[in-house]
Amino acid sequence: MKLKDAVRREGPGYRNPARYRLDFIKENTFNRVWSVRMTRARVFLVSAAIIAGGAALLWVIIAYTPVRQLLPGALKGDLRAQYIETAVKLDSLEQAAARNAAYIENISSLMRGEVTRPDTATASVVAVDDSLLAASESERDFVRSYEAQERFNLSVLAPIAAEGMVFSSPVPTTAQASSMQSKGMRVTGPKGSPLSAIYRGTVISVNTSADGTSSVTVQHPNDFVSIYSGLDDIFVDRGQRVEPGQRLGHIGTMPANFELWHKGSPLDPGDYINF
Repeated sequence: MKLKDAVRREGPGYRNPARYRLDFIKENTFNRVWSVRMTRARVFLVSAAIIAGGAALLWVIIAYTPVRQLLPGALKGDLRAQYIETAVKLDSLEQAAARNAAYIENISSLMRGEVTRPDTATASVVAVDDSLLAASESERDFVRSYEAQERFNLSVLAPIAAEGMVFSSPVPTTAQASSMQSKGMRVTGPKGSPLSAIYRGTVISVNTSADGTSSVTVQHPNDFVSIYSGLDDIFVDRGQRVEPGQRLGHIGTMPANFELWHKGSPLDPGDYINF
């Protein structure tokens, strides 16, 4: 392969532009196999076109293929939260499988008439989970009361599910929010102050109570639900998609209420939202 600069011919009032030729020559016979002739401007133009085409191809691969998830910060917050929750569940399953295996090994040893000293790594597990060890009446009462209290308490998973989600304040700077004793926040402010969505989601219900005020319930990703009640005016309908900061209604003469739930458990909005 040989690159030749064509002979530049100059004369009075005439100048031939420089041309370049790219030859592909067979080394054994020195015969020219293929030849390309281009001017300097065309060389620059072809080079720019190749670079632009490569950049466009790289952008298409990153934008429309799963390769984009390998880039830092490209993974969505909802998907990352699901990965974390799945990893926690997998770790719990591994521990449960280890306890079951140790328990079955104990039973098998007793059936074979073998009395072995349990391994130090699983001794505490076997001692706790072995149902052959009788529990006292006080222990059984404590277990029953604890199970009754924590049976439907799923709020411990809320911080994991909320990782990667940024909730915005539902109230403007002119309004004030204070914690309620039971659940949620009480919002007070000038009449006509707006209440806005804290995160993207879908309106699942719009209801009107007997006192004439209305409430809006929004379903968010990762099983979060926000409830805005005590509103005078409603600007959304059931099934409508909302974005963070989108106005849902106005505060009337009475204070409004805001609640945040996760999988049926009430949460303290102050732990997730900066009012």
